Amino acid sequence: MLNVPKWLVKYTDSLSKEMLHHAYLFYGREGLGKELLLTSIGNAILCESNNLTSCNLCKSCKLILSNNHPDLHKIQREEGKKNISISQIINLRNKIYESPFLGKNKIISIPNIESMSRDASDAILKILEEPPKDTFFIMSSNFIHQISSTIRSRSIEIEIKNPTFNECREWLSEFYSEDIDLAIELSNNRPFMAKDLLDLDILDLRASFIRDISGIIKSGKHIVNISEKWSKELETLPLKLEWMSYLLVDAIKYESAKENAQVLSDSENITTYLGEKSDIFNLHQLLKHTNEIWNLFCSDSNLKKEYQLQSLFVSWEKGLGISNQ
Repeated sequence: MLNVPKWLVKYTDSLSKEMLHHAYLFYGREGLGKELLLTSIGNAILCESNNLTSCNLCKSCKLILSNNHPDLHKIQREEGKKNISISQIINLRNKIYESPFLGKNKIISIPNIESMSRDASDAILKILEEPPKDTFFIMSSNFIHQISSTIRSRSIEIEIKNPTFNECREWLSEFYSEDIDLAIELSNNRPFMAKDLLDLDILDLRASFIRDISGIIKSGKHIVNISEKWSKELETLPLKLEWMSYLLVDAIKYESAKENAQVLSDSENITTYLGEKSDIFNLHQLLKHTNEIWNLFCSDSNLKKEYQLQSLFVSWEKGLGISNQ
């Protein structure tokens, strides 16, 4: 049985099993639980109950619990592949135009639909234009702007918003007892991201990040070494780039509001330093550049990560105008 957090339940409650659209596209930041929501809704549609909930007792629910439901199709990147391929969609198409095995509904679940190749995206669009009877597409995206307008126009779009601090804390308290508030703060109220941070030993990770960044912004030291180290730590690299953006945003806040600015508590010294020493125009330019690099890394494009990081660090050193070198 799925344990769906409270902040996601309202999205299920907004749907009616009697009035379902053939395609839903849930979008929002990474770390909000969209894939769990897709699973919950897909399971509920297949369930024999009249409500959009899973009874966990009927034949469909038992097949789902055993990971053996013939009318449930989940499409995601195959291991070692960069994209969902056209061959996966062709294989799906050959299955879904057949009658449901249990004589009722079919579910196609596609988390992170932006990871589709161009050919795969075109192929799924053709299915969405003429969907098979009693077939429902439940999709999600971390980057809605990367989804083609034609796919979006054939789907009901539902934005998943960040839960409140208290909602995050209540959920995380079921698993952890320490560092919860810091994890929520650093993840910008994204509970599953906060959970990953706590699993990664957040205090050590954050302390290492602050040491590295302090060395760069104060003296330009070890740019090459740090970029080499970060480029090998792929699991945490997007998060570190996001933290770099947070530092710049906080520095801009500080320059505007001084001591009244609400900034991340553990990096307040860096924020104050940047806000006092740097030109606000340069801060905005660096923020734009940092976000561009973050987007490139998140989209998993064919770029040399070490080179891109070195370039970004050099931009910070020059743009901030605070290097001693």
